Amino acid sequence: MITLKIFTELNEQEITLVWQWRNDEKVNQFMHTKNFDIKKHKNFIQSLKQDKTKKYFLVFDKNESIGVIDFININQQSCYFGLYAKPDLKGVGQTLMDEVKKYAFEILKVKELKACVLKQNAKALKLYFRNNFTITKEDENFFYIALVNSIK
Repeated sequence: MITLKIFTELNEQEITLVWQWRNDEKVNQFMHTKNFDIKKHKNFIQSLKQDKTKKYFLVFDKNESIGVIDFININQQSCYFGLYAKPDLKGVGQTLMDEVKKYAFEILKVKELKACVLKQNAKALKLYFRNNFTITKEDENFFYIALVNSIK
């Protein structure tokens, strides 16, 4: 059973765990924001308490933490999302993607889900295309993708 725990309710151990994952080379290489210290990480989590346009979740499968999903620039029409699995954990990308779509379309009730993906992130692109995302534009380094909610 998949459960989501919002970042603002994480305990110290979970906060440190997410920080370690986020700074892991396998995860960090595909992130906009590179390495940062634990203090900055904790300040970021604290800032989420006042920011209604962002939601970050630690994802659990039963009692094991398997990854992170997040939503930013949330409004009535759309939001951007991100996801990453626990480093060295294989085969959870689709599970995380399913949770992203479910939360965005059923809870946030947005009409469009968007992301900005590094062109060299082949694994992420494969996952997104398998889930019917389309490229809406591109620049030198990124593809901008979107999925329109087909559930009425």
